[in-house]
Amino acid sequence: MKPTHHNRRSFISGSVALAAAGTVISAAEAQQSRGMASMKRGMTLSDCVQDCLESHKMCLETARYCMDKGGKHVSTKHLSLLLDCAEICQTTANSLLRRSSQHAVICEACARVCEACARDCDSFAADAQMRQCALTCRTCAQSCRDMVGMAI
Repeated sequence: MKPTHHNRRSFISGSVALAAAGTVISAAEAQQSRGMASMKRGMTLSDCVQDCLESHKMCLETARYCMDKGGKHVSTKHLSLLLDCAEICQTTANSLLRRSSQHAVICEACARVCEACARDCDSFAADAQMRQCALTCRTCAQSCRDMVGMAI
């Protein structure tokens, strides 16, 4: 399903209703649940595009978070990897939306960069933002690996 303004509004409204009812699901649990549901129904191009866009957004937000945090969060290697990951995820989403004949090569590269980014974020184990970024990158990496063998 294509993300639309209506879908986002429905998601936000549903999230607010759940929070109001006292049922709060962590972002990690929600993402894990969505990932498991995706595996049960089979990966689709739209799922992979969505995962790539979520990873793109998360890596950019995390890079900004790291700049504000300072210390080892702003190492050149770490920030470069976050930005590289954001860029390859955006490029991958674009190539999938265009139905590029090179999608398998691009998806494989994206999966590798996402895994490297996730491993780097894991080195900040006590930091919730970094754990969420690692989870988001791993979800994208798995989606991209699933897309490598699929014809589009």
